[in-house]
Amino acid sequence: MNIFRTIKQASQKVINKRFDHWLSRRMPSRFQQKLSNRNIFILPTRFGFTYLFFDILLFLLGTNYQNNIILLLSYLLASLFITVMMHSFYNFSQLTFSSKAKQTGFAKQVLNYPITITGHKIHFDINFIFSESQHFLKVVKLAQCDTDTIEILLPWYAKQRGVYSLGRVKVFSEYSLGLFITWSLLDFSHQAIVFPQPKRLTDNQQFLTGLDESNGASMQATVGGEDYSELKNYVLGESQARIAWKQLARGQGKLSKNYQAQQGSLLWLKFSNMPSSDIETKLQFLCFLILEYSHNKQCFGLVLDLPPSITNSTKNSTLIKIEPNSGYQHQQSCLIALAKVTD
Repeated sequence: MNIFRTIKQASQKVINKRFDHWLSRRMPSRFQQKLSNRNIFILPTRFGFTYLFFDILLFLLGTNYQNNIILLLSYLLASLFITVMMHSFYNFSQLTFSSKAKQTGFAKQVLNYPITITGHKIHFDINFIFSESQHFLKVVKLAQCDTDTIEILLPWYAKQRGVYSLGRVKVFSEYSLGLFITWSLLDFSHQAIVFPQPKRLTDNQQFLTGLDESNGASMQATVGGEDYSELKNYVLGESQARIAWKQLARGQGKLSKNYQAQQGSLLWLKFSNMPSSDIETKLQFLCFLILEYSHNKQCFGLVLDLPPSITNSTKNSTLIKIEPNSGYQHQQSCLIALAKVTD
């Protein structure tokens, strides 16, 4: 029994691979896709096959009993079948779709991929879904598409961290009468970059962030004094020695002292410094700190000193280093680096 199942799975895999290769040649990946006779498929639905079987049965009965009324009815049903097929194709053709290829987000969130639809006539019952079943969240239905440009949001649930290729989008319709299903498999090269879910550090999980060795000594020498240049919002992960306790006692909130010697220091967020033995938890802590430092417009760098067990290396660990900087682009670079860490 297991042998037959293995053979079936292997043959199905070969068929799917050849079909995907044929699709990639016939319908390549593009930002904008237009439906035509080259990329539209049409087949009878279950109701359509039942209808066709009933029509053939009427034709056989009319021929056997030489009943012209039954024959006429079978001819009328057959002509209706062909007319609906042509009407279904006409309703589906000449639609133009365009979509943005990449989206970023956090784990356990829904990413929405906008698809812009442009039609030159009125279309009915247009549905959208990701072709691979594990990627879709729900079917997006568009009851009527006018000649104006319409935008729909196709959702995808980001279950866990990583970089994913979402495959093709299946656009289909059962208009009209439900006798035929007309569909197309469009490739917009949709990709999802899923960041780790941020996890807040607790008070007993404070750690010392790495500093540039050339400035570390001056920093430690100045912290004991009272000469600080300014007060900033406290960022979770900073040393308790930098908290402005006087201001906190006055009810001014939790602030941290920014010393003059610290302005020249480099702040590093290191994978190995995260207070956990679990890889995903470490990445979640890093994600939270990146968002916190970016929100407070603080300059920082990222060091992913990954152990050999993660990098599939038997000898040396891999070091991924992003130089200290600030701003939105720097934040995105750090988060993308976290998303690309392989287990």
